[in-house]
Amino acid sequence: MTGLLGRGALVNWGGVIAGGEQDYNAWHSLEHMPERLSVPGFRRGRRAVAVAGTAETLKYFMMYEAVDAEVFVSEPYLNRLNNPTPWTQRILSLYLAPSRTVCRVIDSRGCGAGGWMATLQWSKGTAIPHDENSFPDGWIEKIMAMEGVVGAHLLKGEPDLGQLQTTEKKFRESQGEPDRTIALTLLIDGFSLAETRAAMNATLDVLDEPVRDDCVATLYETQHVLTNADVGKP
Repeated sequence: MTGLLGRGALVNWGGVIAGGEQDYNAWHSLEHMPERLSVPGFRRGRRAVAVAGTAETLKYFMMYEAVDAEVFVSEPYLNRLNNPTPWTQRILSLYLAPSRTVCRVIDSRGCGAGGWMATLQWSKGTAIPHDENSFPDGWIEKIMAMEGVVGAHLLKGEPDLGQLQTTEKKFRESQGEPDRTIALTLLIDGFSLAETRAAMNATLDVLDEPVRDDCVATLYETQHVLTNADVGKP
């Protein structure tokens, strides 16, 4: 089982100003994901919406998978970031609390995308080991063995990568909040909300208190998944 489709990922959390969500969803599915997946090296994109009761600033989770992390600083991609369409400019101006981080894939298991996802994110990077040699052995395997889990992915944030002052970044930060970055994220794909929630809680339960305290854990329902093959790109 191959898990994510590459060794690089771009992860995003955030919200949209009230009244702009229908436009946002249409833009992301009909323009943004097809545009991004036509960039060489992009492999899969997805959008997910949080369960009821989640803070508006975490309402959406978006992710792009790529051959490697360097795809997100490549010339073709930067050209897109510096030449946003009018629709992109309008939507990015509606963003709340944008969080955007280029990541390297440490470990990834599973096959395909689940209907539900738990995201566990750490911002400090000090409370938890986050490289191939120091992360607890067997953690991903234990999650994959939980009932209803179809994927588990551990990503290390590269906050110095992909933070150029592009045209899109200016629009995305126009509400006055700069892009946040994360140090580490664990993503769990599941069949159902109950099973995904159980896997998330079981994972949190075995973490040391400082690690758990630094974690923001959120549950999402997958809305749309698109691959480069869907848009006719090899």
